[in-house]
Amino acid sequence: MSPATRRGALARGVLALGGLIGLGTAEASAARGAATLVLYGRDVAGDSRDNAVPMRGDRLTLRGELLDARGHVVGELHGAVMMLRGPGAHGSDAERLELHTFKLHDGTIVGSGTSGALEGEFAVLGGTGRYAGARGTYAARHKRREHGGDGTAEFRFTLTV
Repeated sequence: MSPATRRGALARGVLALGGLIGLGTAEASAARGAATLVLYGRDVAGDSRDNAVPMRGDRLTLRGELLDARGHVVGELHGAVMMLRGPGAHGSDAERLELHTFKLHDGTIVGSGTSGALEGEFAVLGGTGRYAGARGTYAARHKRREHGGDGTAEFRFTLTV
């Protein structure tokens, strides 16, 4: 074993300090806990070419108003969708890859994931304003008009900011 050098000792010290900082950050995140946010969508609809039934590989856009539990408009939903499966897929199959932007009065939340015909689970990728640094997940339930629904949706977030 070679004698300890000043450079080696400094490197071990920086490594130990980095570990302590990382541990402190993990504990701070756990201490902050998670907050629940529920948003409701109205007139949530996707646009496809010529109103044709979307097929595998088709890309669509998605838009709707966002409301709070009291029915007040709090923002807009914008989305990009790529179809993974065509018509006739089972309701629980991952038929769509979606990217969402929740543009709210106090910031923006961005998320992505897959959905079936009526619901999906998504990861929060980040945010701006009040939601800067946001992480978490959200579940979406959409009553799509093309499936006999009324175009409403519910987005239930579990966030850490």
